[in-house]
Amino acid sequence: MNFTVFRPALDWQSRAVLGRHLRVHLRNWHTAALPPVFEPLVLLLAFGVGLGRQINDLKWAGASVDYLSYLAPGILGYTAFMTAFFQSLFSAYMRMHFQKSWEGQLTTQIRLEHVIWGELLWAATLATFYALIVCLVLMGFGIADALTLHWAWLPIAIPLLFLAALAFSAVGLLFTALLPSIDHMGLPFFLVILPVGFSSSTYFPLPEVPWLKAIVQFNPLHQLTEGLRYLLLAGQPTSHLAAAAGLSALILLILLPIDLRLLRKRVFGDA
Repeated sequence: MNFTVFRPALDWQSRAVLGRHLRVHLRNWHTAALPPVFEPLVLLLAFGVGLGRQINDLKWAGASVDYLSYLAPGILGYTAFMTAFFQSLFSAYMRMHFQKSWEGQLTTQIRLEHVIWGELLWAATLATFYALIVCLVLMGFGIADALTLHWAWLPIAIPLLFLAALAFSAVGLLFTALLPSIDHMGLPFFLVILPVGFSSSTYFPLPEVPWLKAIVQFNPLHQLTEGLRYLLLAGQPTSHLAAAAGLSALILLILLPIDLRLLRKRVFGDA
């Protein structure tokens, strides 16, 4: 395993790319802040409150929980997943192909590996920030006595959310390197978003089917949401957190060299 692909993450050039994306984002902060606030709010109201009143309590971990409590940790993990994936896919593709931001950065002291790490760090940072906004929304439900969570465990969840978002970003960059045109952006939705999302126990408990139970153990989003659920509902860290961290690290170890090689070939035409 070539670990040299991880060294540029600490270089000032990677931080410079990250800072560039942050400055651009802050120019539109008043509109950029709307989706991370209203999306979880709408989901929690529509599904957690609206649908939750129409169904009985769910059986989870041998206990009976209301649907809003079950859904809340899932929304937290799913936000990190979706934000990181689409930032490193759609937004990165736009910067590479249409805005020519990559091309401009590569005319300076910044190398391609710095551009890639800047994209990864930015996607993970934004995803973690959006997850923090979701935490504030959940706290609002807690203040309204609609939701009871073990709030003291939230700080432990943040580093894990960042690591998982970094891994999801590496998956998004893989599609950025492979998709021939923007017309093919629907492929990652059907190949990644739907299967990973619906097998993650984000919105509902998975059925007790042996083969499905075995497969989802390798789904980092499932391990993340279940780990967050045990942490926030039961107030106890479990092996799900370690599994989420391990799977995220494994994804990074496997995909980063591949992303770099494919993007180098796409940007420079190297064989």
